[in-house]
Amino acid sequence: MGEIEEVQERMKVDMEAMKEQTTTMMEAMMSMKKILEVNAAAFAATNAIAEVNPTPPSSLNQINHPISDMVGQGGK
Repeated sequence: MGEIEEVQERMKVDMEAMKEQTTTMMEAMMSMKKILEVNAAAFAATNAIAEVNPTPPSSLNQINHPISDMVGQGGK
């Protein structure tokens, strides 16, 4: 019976170690989840702001003025 009790004791120790590792992994995953949620909220807020106040690309951000055709008009 002594050998069986030793095996059971080692199994208890191993199971306790596994519980601790599982707890550590769960805490890490919850931390990652919070980071992802914060990033998703920031991304959504940025997109909402961009939809409300879109900034066109710099090439389109110029004022469009008609260019007068001075050629052939003698400068008048």
